[in-house]
Amino acid sequence: MADGPNCKCNRWVISLQAAFERDDFEKLFRKGVQSITEEEFKRIPEFRHREDALACLFGKLLLRHSAQKFSGEPWKNIKFERTERGKPYLATPADTKFGLNISHQGDYVAFASSCTPNVGVDVMRLDTERNNKTADEYINSMAKSASLEELRMMRSQPTEAMKMTMFYRYWCLKEAILKATGVGIMKDLNSLDFRVNMQDRYRPGAFVTSTTVLEDGRLQDQWIFEETFVDGKHSAAVCKDKKLPRECVFRKDPEAKIFFSKVIMPKNDIENRILVFQVTFDALLENAEVINPMPNDAVDIFEDFMKKPRKTF
Repeated sequence: MADGPNCKCNRWVISLQAAFERDDFEKLFRKGVQSITEEEFKRIPEFRHREDALACLFGKLLLRHSAQKFSGEPWKNIKFERTERGKPYLATPADTKFGLNISHQGDYVAFASSCTPNVGVDVMRLDTERNNKTADEYINSMAKSASLEELRMMRSQPTEAMKMTMFYRYWCLKEAILKATGVGIMKDLNSLDFRVNMQDRYRPGAFVTSTTVLEDGRLQDQWIFEETFVDGKHSAAVCKDKKLPRECVFRKDPEAKIFFSKVIMPKNDIENRILVFQVTFDALLENAEVINPMPNDAVDIFEDFMKKPRKTF
């Protein structure tokens, strides 16, 4: 968790593969599916692949875990609802000031929270497979989602890998701002025009905050973007309100950095002002309560889950 008792800014990540490899995975899974509401559970059995079903469960648990941790409200009282555009928000306890958001792609479910109400996160696996298309062909097929400047930047990169990395960078940024604003799916993604500073190196270990965005040609300076990496194959972007309350670690220390990380235990590197944390399956259920008891203690649910095919990456 971020430095300071009142700051709610966190960047958490949980690995699907690490969860599958746990000796107590079945026990945790069966408790997990019973620690969310019946409505929250409904979508999980609909996923075809095991990874997507587990990612959905982790997303529900991350939101509930964080809401309980930040508010002190009993687990069973936590309630989420959705806006007209489908963005989940914390309904109980009411009138909270912090924002919560999740994203899933590849091996990770990522979570971001902010001291301000509006926050969006996106994580992307940097795939090399493009259905036998070159990077330019792939970028051209997605051209309607990009501004002219973004297309120029993608196409001007010197290697195939760098072109695709730039593509995923822009995609992360666009998803993050759409989730922060609660817009959801936007018809004309090319109206969002992200401007990146190429002097800030975008690579694993980086913490880039210099990126800005124009919408229909107008600077949207109410937002700040964090661009980081979970590992060499997964990039992430966070969009949040620029105006921060006094208790926020980012306002107290403008040079603070909170990374998504694969470390197993919390680490506070004061010298480099880096705060990192990875959530594990058992940590998600630390204060969980069974609120939706299932027949046979969810044994049948687990067996159905294990019959789903695994993804091949």
